[in-house]
Amino acid sequence: GDTVRFTLDYQGRVQNGRGLTFLRPEGRPHRALQLWSQGEAQNNHDWFPTYDFPNDKMTWELLATVPDSLTAISNGRLVSDQRNRDHTHTLHWSQEQPSATYLVSLIVGPYARIHDTWRGIPVDYYVYREDTALARPLFHVTPDMIETYSRLTGVPYPWAKYAQTTVADFFGGMENVSATTLVDWLPDARAYLDRPWYQYILIPHELAHQWFGDYVTTSNWANMWLNEGFAEFMPGAYWQAKLGAHAAEDYYLDEYRQFMAIDDGRRMPLAAPGSNNIYPKGALVLRMLERYLGEERFWASVHTYLTTHALGNATSDDLRQAVLAATGENLDWFWEQWVYQAGYPAFSIKTTYDSTARRLTLIVAQIQTDSGRADSAANFTTPRVFRMPVAIRVGTARGDLVQHTWLDARTDTIVVGPLPGAPSMVVFDDGNTILKRLDFDQPTSWLATQLRRDPDLWNRAWVISQLARRSTDTVAARALADAATGADYYLTRAQAAGALATFPAARATPPLEAAMRDTSAQVRRAAVLALGAVGGERALALARAAFASDSSYNVQAAALATIARLDSTPGRRAALARALVTPSYRDVIQGVALDVIASTGDTTFLAQVESLTTTQPRAVYTLASLAARGHKLALDRLMAQLNDHRAYLREWTVQAFQRRMPRAMARAHLATVAGSLAYEDTRKEVDALVAAETGR
Repeated sequence: GDTVRFTLDYQGRVQNGRGLTFLRPEGRPHRALQLWSQGEAQNNHDWFPTYDFPNDKMTWELLATVPDSLTAISNGRLVSDQRNRDHTHTLHWSQEQPSATYLVSLIVGPYARIHDTWRGIPVDYYVYREDTALARPLFHVTPDMIETYSRLTGVPYPWAKYAQTTVADFFGGMENVSATTLVDWLPDARAYLDRPWYQYILIPHELAHQWFGDYVTTSNWANMWLNEGFAEFMPGAYWQAKLGAHAAEDYYLDEYRQFMAIDDGRRMPLAAPGSNNIYPKGALVLRMLERYLGEERFWASVHTYLTTHALGNATSDDLRQAVLAATGENLDWFWEQWVYQAGYPAFSIKTTYDSTARRLTLIVAQIQTDSGRADSAANFTTPRVFRMPVAIRVGTARGDLVQHTWLDARTDTIVVGPLPGAPSMVVFDDGNTILKRLDFDQPTSWLATQLRRDPDLWNRAWVISQLARRSTDTVAARALADAATGADYYLTRAQAAGALATFPAARATPPLEAAMRDTSAQVRRAAVLALGAVGGERALALARAAFASDSSYNVQAAALATIARLDSTPGRRAALARALVTPSYRDVIQGVALDVIASTGDTTFLAQVESLTTTQPRAVYTLASLAARGHKLALDRLMAQLNDHRAYLREWTVQAFQRRMPRAMARAHLATVAGSLAYEDTRKEVDALVAAETGR
């Protein structure tokens, strides 16, 4: 066909927040004058003419003229930075390889650039000047992550540079091609004791998109899991490469919890318009695929997928075809149940042991129900039977026997034996290769043995959850105490410490006190929270000591929660007074103090709470909670903030009425000022809320 070239001149006013967001400091700390774009899903057409759908790929250039005090960051290569006579400069960026139009990016602000490289490619970190000392400790992992992803996929990082730029009022991160946008919550030195989400998940997730989403892009939004599932999977692969199997299991166990919470709300397939579980389920399905294929075949399949669709688009079936091409194995059965249908297998298992024949029989029932909801577009189904391989490990005093088999019926009968002796442990799905829910009642001694011997963290977590229900069982208490103080990985110690919260103080307090001396902040946090449930003078003393001197922000915050639970009113108030003036990363300590004040209705600290409302939305919500309890002065302060000159504070206040007050109460209070507020944006918002509640 013919090629038509044309030039389009356009002009117009951009509505703030539609494609481009303009932010002013408004007198707030750590908030610079800035502009940032956000294109995904279909917002870039709000500030420049474009088709704005993921299957439209293009190259582009972007020129931005900004004051000398600011800089502009965009996609691709910096062609030039020209100084102008009017105290401005013009930056010329060129994205020379095609990518999706929703990935066009522009950020303007007073940034400092911290420079790094990977194999000669610029790797730059743009942060506010006041954050320069925090930037390298956070972002220095980036070149190694690029190297690891390049090695795993067999596809070297494909773009001219990689920039990461921090901005205010952002939701997390956005993988704009070669120019990722990130939140401006850079951790301080102490925050690394608590393994901040920013470095652990956010940076490797957004980087992974440079391959999965930017280099190969979903053909349509119904296959969005290809972008987000891979980006959520890859951090686990990175941490496994760097720190070993437990680090990966730790990561995917967190994904499992997220997946279950979302699935419990509404069950949807991965490949569906508007699918609600594309992040954690996508990661877990890819993890299952890796475990099924083995690492060599899995990464060969990923390489085939990326190279076959390089700089183009793909669908879910394209990934299946890549697996077929790389391995010769057709996994249509896997795709049908895990990609195109919803849910997961729920197993109910019962066992019998024939001591004469030395054989253990397992009756494995799949009891999942189809909880999909029919809607106007689709009726999502959950398979009655999930087909999959499984391994069963039976431990005995004379050694283990592992049997491999396939599950392919609603109820399967599996016989393991002859065994060397009577079972002392039975592990269904040895190695945790199946995304599942498990109901398997076992003797406490079997569970205790598995907790001591099983290397897999999901299996350990499941065992701990079973033992936690047996608070009168001394064998369960001893198993949890041993794990809380001696397990080889911090997560197991933390989970076991948390489980001791259900046990009597005489059994729980000694191991929890030992756990309070753990080198891991996560273990100490779990222990001090468990002490709050166990109670007693010793528990309170340990919490006071942790609040006073622990090196971890999160442990101090947890200790404050325990003090609030166990201490007398004067003791609680003394701790709250200190907490309200204690800075911490993401205000975690002040946040707990505000939550305690809100839940107890303690108006002693009303002035301190009000002083925090200009910097923390949680303080505004606390005012609303106190007002909902009938405190007139708190209500007066809250109502006054609806006319504050700061737009952000007015917005937080409206949200506080919505989130922290009963609907009828909030409507009644807001109705008294509806139509009379000083600022048009807030007046419209309040009037709309009152009208919606009254049905007008």
